Amino acid sequence: MSNNIGGINLTLIAQDSLTTLLAEFPLISKFTTNFGGEIATRGETVVTRIANPVSSPITNIGTAGYAVTGVTSLERRIELTNHKGFVMGFSDGEVAKGGYDVLRRTFIRPAAHAVSKAVLDDIFALVTDANYPEDTVGGVIEHAYDSDLASFDADAVAGISQKLTDRNVPQQDRLLIVRPSLYTALARDSAIAAQYASGTNAPLTENLLPRVYGFEVNQYTGLPATVTNLKGIACNPESFLIATRQPAIPSNWYGNVASATDEKSGLTVQVREWYDGTEGLQKLSMSILYGVAVGNEKTLGKIIAS
Repeated sequence: MSNNIGGINLTLIAQDSLTTLLAEFPLISKFTTNFGGEIATRGETVVTRIANPVSSPITNIGTAGYAVTGVTSLERRIELTNHKGFVMGFSDGEVAKGGYDVLRRTFIRPAAHAVSKAVLDDIFALVTDANYPEDTVGGVIEHAYDSDLASFDADAVAGISQKLTDRNVPQQDRLLIVRPSLYTALARDSAIAAQYASGTNAPLTENLLPRVYGFEVNQYTGLPATVTNLKGIACNPESFLIATRQPAIPSNWYGNVASATDEKSGLTVQVREWYDGTEGLQKLSMSILYGVAVGNEKTLGKIIAS
């Protein structure tokens, strides 16, 4: 079988799939990633290390000299448990009539979105009380936020920022990921609407919020129901770990395989093409092999609202 579908080169499809997938990956790329181009099989493990928050970063050199502050790192093992993708079947007539434009519209874009959502869903499924325990003060669990929906505003975000600072979470690259209801509440907050004064109308025209008390604000509908009334999380890049590798090519494979790797991140997407004679379909799949793991659990705070 030639390496094309109706005159369409599979390598071109793989490269376009990668470009589209990267465009769908902005939120995923905010976390600690280990994207490698090496070939791996499902179940293999990637080992990475992250730093513990520094509790005593300052040394009075004038009186104590250059005394060393102890720093430690955490080893995290990420098992590549997920080989997920999107499979599309085209009849002979569809391929002949539509060509590449049909493939792009009906395969590449929705496939990239589906794969990106699958990764995010697996990441956020890690958010449980066991994986990310909160501190308890006087028998009361200290969530980053625990109040009603109506009270969630810019001032509430300031309180969340303070709680993360109290945990020695670095202020750089903080993320707020909330359900649309809380995102909308922030968008309607008069303090944020006043950003017009600083020359931006993005909250009104594009529904894009500026940074709020040090947080980049994102909305996502797929936060898990594993924690009661979980409406969002406050975190930083080390809260979650993601690793990807290129899926191994199966032995005795009768179809064609092409892969494309992003030089900057190392993310590799694999595209396979084969003809299913039983179903009479030319099939295309776009997939990645990945794993997710809990990072530094103290860097994540839960936002509870009812």
